[in-house]
Amino acid sequence: MSDGRADVLVRRVRWLDRYRRAIALAGAAALAITMIFASSWLLGSDWPVLHARLLAIFAAALCWWLIEVALAWVTAVWETEADRLLRDRGLPPMRVVKR
Repeated sequence: MSDGRADVLVRRVRWLDRYRRAIALAGAAALAITMIFASSWLLGSDWPVLHARLLAIFAAALCWWLIEVALAWVTAVWETEADRLLRDRGLPPMRVVKR
């Protein structure tokens, strides 16, 4: 009884399952590169370069984990909604029982 919404959600879940890791790693890499180049501006020039780069790497790892968790949550929500739409058959048919 689905009107195509379940099919769209199933395709979204498959796509997100396929590309979730790449999306998370790309976001973390972009943050790491940005923080490495902007660390002297953000932290000041008196910070040691090694500490600033380690902080950037740590922030990128944390960002990667947060993106993975957020995308897994979105996948679970879409999967649950698609399953509900596929299994929803409405009310059972009425049967008249004569006694």
